[in-house]
Amino acid sequence: MIFNESRLLDCVAYGSQFGIEFSTRINPLRSGVERRNANWSAPLCHGSLLYQNLRPEDHALVRDAHMACMGSLVAFRFKDWTDYQADAQVIGEGSGVEQVLQLIKVYSFGPLDMSRPIKKPVSGTVTIFEDGVASAAVIDYTTGLVTIAAAPGSVITWSGEFDVPVRFVSDRLDSDPVAKRQNGFILSSNVDLIEVRL
Repeated sequence: MIFNESRLLDCVAYGSQFGIEFSTRINPLRSGVERRNANWSAPLCHGSLLYQNLRPEDHALVRDAHMACMGSLVAFRFKDWTDYQADAQVIGEGSGVEQVLQLIKVYSFGPLDMSRPIKKPVSGTVTIFEDGVASAAVIDYTTGLVTIAAAPGSVITWSGEFDVPVRFVSDRLDSDPVAKRQNGFILSSNVDLIEVRL
């Protein structure tokens, strides 16, 4: 799968909407009882760049990104301003030998937990801790995998920022043929994004 490790600019993300979607199959029975089953083990994020909120120069940036990615072919990084940080998230326990762990973020509500794999941590923002002390672990910022040799029984945690891997939903991108600025024609409709599973 082709992936561009570049992030669509933060200023573009500020002028956007973003949210998550699960897929649940619901079968109502005659008694009124529902049978609910999850189609996905994790949600997918959806986003929309609101063209009317973008600065004139950002229209050209989005257009260039869409062209370079050949529409929906190539995925890239996007910062979801509603959820981009992790703090003291437990990823494993030391074994005394070198091991590879996946960065995760856990969401809890009462007795329920959902673990989200973090595949696109932001370079320079991530710190791995062993029992609360910063560790010299090796972090792969393209996969979210951490290589660490920690003392047996030690708690391994991480803190830092992460991006979401997304692609353009549509191969089509519309511009206003009348409204032209210094940086070229401006977009005439919102640009939708969807998370990709890696």
